[in-house]
Amino acid sequence: MTCCRSWPYLHPAGFTMALTVWTVALLSKVPHESAKQVLGSDWGVFVFGKTLHVCVYAGLAVLGSTAAAFGRKWVWVLPALVVHGGLTEFFQQFVGGRTGRIEDVGLDSIGIALGGLVAWGLRSVNRRVSAEPSNPA
Repeated sequence: MTCCRSWPYLHPAGFTMALTVWTVALLSKVPHESAKQVLGSDWGVFVFGKTLHVCVYAGLAVLGSTAAAFGRKWVWVLPALVVHGGLTEFFQQFVGGRTGRIEDVGLDSIGIALGGLVAWGLRSVNRRVSAEPSNPA
């Protein structure tokens, strides 16, 4: 099974690709008027954007924390993502039409914490399942 042997390499590659796409999105100009037309109002754009921050960082935390290649050292992913959130918010002030907001770093951190809890739970379940003796049928 070739796919199973390549999994430890594909998982971190997927994490890196997702992080890269998110970084580019955060450091790109946002077409606010187009988003307002799709979402209906400034409030809709606001709620969507803030929800996106939490959800994407939660997903990145789970994806990065469950990468088999990181082994027991997965915890470094969480503070690295917090730093990433802070740096992207800092650099957004240099992108036309964007502003860096400390509140977004807080929302990113909430998402990272939620993703870290999910990853911790997944790892706990995986350890329990791996420790159970298999029943010969």
